[in-house]
Amino acid sequence: MFSSMTQTSLFAAVLAMASTTSAHMFIQSPVPFAGVSKSPLDPSGSNFPCQASSYEITTMNNWSVGSEVTVSFPSDQTATHGGGSCQISVTKDEKPTKDSKWKVIHSIEGGCPTTGSGNGGPLGTFGFKVPSSLPDGQLTMAWTWFNKVGNREMYMNCAPIKVSGGSGKGFDSLPDMAIANINAGGSTCKTSEGDDYTFANPGESVVKLGTGPFKELCGGAASDSGSTGSSGSAAGSGNTGSSGSTGTSGGSSTGSGSGSGFAPAASASPATPATSAAPVASAAPVASAAPAAPAASAAPAAPQAPATGGSASGGSTCSENGAILCNGESQFGICNNGGIVYQPVAAGTKCSNGAITRRDLHRNARTVIPLF
Repeated sequence: MFSSMTQTSLFAAVLAMASTTSAHMFIQSPVPFAGVSKSPLDPSGSNFPCQASSYEITTMNNWSVGSEVTVSFPSDQTATHGGGSCQISVTKDEKPTKDSKWKVIHSIEGGCPTTGSGNGGPLGTFGFKVPSSLPDGQLTMAWTWFNKVGNREMYMNCAPIKVSGGSGKGFDSLPDMAIANINAGGSTCKTSEGDDYTFANPGESVVKLGTGPFKELCGGAASDSGSTGSSGSAAGSGNTGSSGSTGTSGGSSTGSGSGSGFAPAASASPATPATSAAPVASAAPVASAAPAAPAASAAPAAPQAPATGGSASGGSTCSENGAILCNGESQFGICNNGGIVYQPVAAGTKCSNGAITRRDLHRNARTVIPLF
């Protein structure tokens, strides 16, 4: 018979194992290859890329050029590590190797997969438009994530895609995928702890959603500038760079609508900007502050123009592509080629001055033990 001390030790070990196996993230849509792992890539780079997948296809994700694709996460994923920054990249290889060339088609700076601090924050869905620079045929996409708090890590999930309507023109000029915190692709950098990361070359399709402080993936001083949702540009990038929408998830890319920023859904794994030749580092955990007393919310008035520019007339037209526009506090939209469609913000958030932020709710502060 076990002593009470032995039983206690065994119970603690079981709890530790349980927290370890559930403490990470993977994507739900696009549908990844079979056997997807929640764990981050090994620091040695031994399972780069794609967790050394067998590349067994369960569902082919069909992407037509110009359509909207949504990245989403299973609702039971809670190890969100305070969010961080992510990238969507594509390689021409059906079964990628360490020598595969990954090209960035969309970057999310901060707020991915959540804008919440610590673990268990509301998971978002992240949309983007399929660029014409992709060649037709079967390719492989990757979602990479550089977490804000916790160990310095890089996450990577991969999925098979079949592109139609692409020209392939400009594909080789797209930015290289950022790599950090692992020994791969010539990377030597590690991310700092507690920052939302910006990418040195994020591409033309980029949205900034985090609360900051912002810091370049592999260096530079942190900036306190908040989320703007503005579209950036990348030298030599061939895609159109419109911020995506909250289109449908799953294997197809037939989503519609405009504006993809943070719309609650499920959870994701981290990615951060830097080129394949010069990757970046990952972030460590930060204590979250207790919420302030609630402020009275004003009734929605005419749409507010974001700090980054852009305007909306009746919520239907705008001037700055990629800018976040607010329609009161309860609705937001992202300017997409002169047009904008408003949609509700996530529960517990509000739209103000061109940024999606958490609402100030008064509640008793609780101590949360993060899962790593």
